[in-house]
Amino acid sequence: MSRVSVTGRYAGPVSRAAAIAIDVAVVLATYSLGVGLAGFLMEALFDVSIAEGTGTVASVVLIGWGASYVAAATAVAGRTVGKAIVGLKVVSRDGQPLRPSAAVLRVLVFPLSTSLLGLGLLLVVQRRDHRALHDLIARTAVVYDWGDRPAQLPGPLAAYLRARDAV
Repeated sequence: MSRVSVTGRYAGPVSRAAAIAIDVAVVLATYSLGVGLAGFLMEALFDVSIAEGTGTVASVVLIGWGASYVAAATAVAGRTVGKAIVGLKVVSRDGQPLRPSAAVLRVLVFPLSTSLLGLGLLLVVQRRDHRALHDLIARTAVVYDWGDRPAQLPGPLAAYLRARDAV
């Protein structure tokens, strides 16, 4: 079996943080839409309001939704929406596509990286391969991967420079 190559190197802390910020926004937006739709349907069909629900239940459902979103997206595509926008991909330690079990393990051990004031996340800054504690445990790495397209957007200046180099 030939080794799958990725187009980039290990992703740094800034791009990883940007991807997480986008994913948090996606999770909160989809959760809010889901709760709004569920509330509307419960009210319309059963004349029951879910507004009396406790904050604890809502928090548990939100965390469960976020974990499911990250695990499913990473298991299927190797990236979440945030990682896709930033150009990141989660792969196994040796660069192979991520197995679904590794994606689920990575999500389950993520709280270890954030516990104790995020000390497990500090490894992203300290290590040369920018792997956090949850990456080390799940044997994964986050890399830059733009697929078959270049990481830069084509523009007039890039076209001009390419034309001048060809002459």
